[in-house]
Amino acid sequence: MTETIVGVGRIGRALAEMGPAALVRRGEAVPDGEGPVYVCTRNDDLDVVLRQTPRSRRGDLVFVQNGMLRPWLERHGLADNTQALLYFAVSTRGATPVDGGGTVAWGPWADALVARLARGGIAAQAVDRETFDRQMVEKLLWNCVFGLICQARGVTVGQAVDDHRAEVDALTAELAGVAEEALELTLAPGVSERLCAYSRTIADYTGAVKEWRWRNGWFRGRARTPVHEGLLAMISI
Repeated sequence: MTETIVGVGRIGRALAEMGPAALVRRGEAVPDGEGPVYVCTRNDDLDVVLRQTPRSRRGDLVFVQNGMLRPWLERHGLADNTQALLYFAVSTRGATPVDGGGTVAWGPWADALVARLARGGIAAQAVDRETFDRQMVEKLLWNCVFGLICQARGVTVGQAVDDHRAEVDALTAELAGVAEEALELTLAPGVSERLCAYSRTIADYTGAVKEWRWRNGWFRGRARTPVHEGLLAMISI
């Protein structure tokens, strides 16, 4: 079995340092073979990666991107592929990853990814799909809620918690309801508090609205909700 890494940016390079792997760079095709194929590209490059992957290897693709990938995966027959939520930081390409705790993966190659990460000093856990989906939604909520409030209010995530907590709570409740209905799941009580607790650990970080199609745009596509729409209007979206 040969493990393959697509993309040699910060995350791809970090995974490559954790053990032997075939590297696939921009414009190159995924080779034939057996084993997990870790896709470490931007979300908007996924269509290109898929086109460059033999049909026989598409079930081996492992997706580590943030955002709501579910519609894209389902559209391409990849709903049962391995996915991961990575909670480690790599400041620059080639830098040592800093474990933030909480990395999880689910799917046929979850154990292989967990083992690779362990070799690099990153704690990770293989979980079932239901657990993964809940954690994926909470990470998506954090990106969307704090990215939007930071940009609209001109604040850091710590300041958003301290000075705009009511807005954080309202937007979180709004978007969580959209996600719960769309994915037919129920998040554990205390979502906003958990998001705020994480923000306090990186209080100086300033979020922004990014990867529209995969984040805030997905929520707007499902439902136009008042707090979300009001904040989007503040940044002319």
